[in-house]
Parts: sequence; structure tokens; C-alpha cells
Amino acid sequence: MKMGKLIIASFLVAILFISTIPIAAAPPAESPAKGPPAFEKTVFIHYGQDVASGKPSGTPGNGPPGNKEKDDELYSYSRVHWADGDIPVSYWINMTGSPIDSIAVEEGITASFQIWEDDSGSYIDFTYEGTTIEYFPGIDVDQPDGVNVVGWADLSAQYPDAIGITIVWSLRGRRLIVDCDTVLNSASYFAWTQYEGAGDPNETWLPGYNDDTFFDVDVQNIMTHEAGHWLMLNDLYDDTASEQTMFGYALDGELKSRSLETGDTDGVRKIYVGATK
Repeated sequence: MKMGKLIIASFLVAILFISTIPIAAAPPAESPAKGPPAFEKTVFIHYGQDVASGKPSGTPGNGPPGNKEKDDELYSYSRVHWADGDIPVSYWINMTGSPIDSIAVEEGITASFQIWEDDSGSYIDFTYEGTTIEYFPGIDVDQPDGVNVVGWADLSAQYPDAIGITIVWSLRGRRLIVDCDTVLNSASYFAWTQYEGAGDPNETWLPGYNDDTFFDVDVQNIMTHEAGHWLMLNDLYDDTASEQTMFGYALDGELKSRSLETGDTDGVRKIYVGATK
């Protein structure tokens, strides 16, 4: 049974793991008495709002507080960010379990990060380190490993019906990101592709997406949204933001989130102020 033109809620579930037991890290050598810092974990989840028979939907949460200073701003930011010294942000791609050709996956993911990097009004930058079989995105881990990875897994058990999740670890109290991973769901009820069309940034739908029995998802479309979460831009749910890449819903066969809109660029420029190009 087709999963319908299901509305995919990119429900930012801030599983803000403000743990009762601090996650250990090595204390600074010069001041060991201060003890180890602790981390916070935030998980952004793409969920199906209406789900095919037999597949229970996830429960959305409220997410971390945004920084929406004006009602007409088309972005939301929780003031967590990468330290300047960690930019460019390095990332790896693990192809293990990929349901489609690895070259296509690599093309879609790198293009997703590049679209944010190409914004001329901010100084965010990424460095692609290549593919890896050594590093995996941490789905159920109790501390960050400091290696930023995009990879695949069947998320049916942990996050039923999720298209993908992005996991961000930050230093508690300092609001600095230390680790970021994205996991794309390889479960069989999603039909992944990397569309190789004419390259029109305004092309909004996969050709023929309504002609099969699966939920059609484009790697670059999903990852451009997820890369926005790597910057700690939150999801938006107001109808006025429906055309923004960070809008919290996607549709079966959607392509429009491959490109950035005014709210998306305003958001990244708010966090990483100042052009470098």
C-alpha cells in the first residue's frame, strides 16, 4: 500500500539529553579539579505524519528553544554553533547499507553541504574527507566521538517511519557543537534516489514519483535540510515558511529543498556573520 503523499514531519525532537549522569571527557590538564565537561545531545527526526498500515508514527517533541526574535523571521536558531576554530567542519560518508549507487549518494550529500557553504553572506565552510568504513554515525551512543559522519541504517526499531535523523552533540553551558552525524533510513518502504535531472534549482518534484508503491525520497533534497540542522537551524512549522528549506515538512517525491530560500540564508548569516567570498 502506498505511503501516500505522506507529509513528512521533520519534527525536531530535541531529545535534549541533559543527562543526570554527565558524559565523561578528559578534564583540562591545567585544572583537573574542575572535573569533566558534559554534553547535550539533540536529535532532529524526519517522521511521517500519516503512516501506512502497520507502521506506527513517532511522537514529535517541542525541540530546543529557538531564537525567533521577530514574527516575520523565516528561521529559528537555538544559539548552539560551531566554534570558529572548528570551521571548516570536516565530515565523512559511510556507504555501508546504502540502497542506491554510492557515487550518486556521494554526489547528493556533498552537494547538500556545498549549497550552504556557497552562501556568500556567511563564513560557514565544510571539508569533505571522503568515504569511510571505519567511522559510523552514532545512533545509540552515550558520548560523542568527535567524528562527523553521514551514513545509512535501518531505523525501523529505534525511530519507526523516520526518513532520517541528525544527531548533534554540544558542550553544555558553552553551546558549542563537538560532533554531528546524520543517519538516512535504509528501510525498504523508502525509495531513495539522487535525481539527475536538468539541474533546474526550481524543479520541485521527482518525475513519476506518484507511480509506485513506495515513499520517494531524494538524497540531496533530504540532506540539504539535514545540513541545516548541522548548523543548528531548527525546523519551522508556520505556513508562511512553507517554501523554506528548513520548513518542517516534506512531501513524497519532493525536490524543492535542494535550494536555499531567504529565511535559510538569513539564518546561516545570523549564526556565521560575515562574508568570506
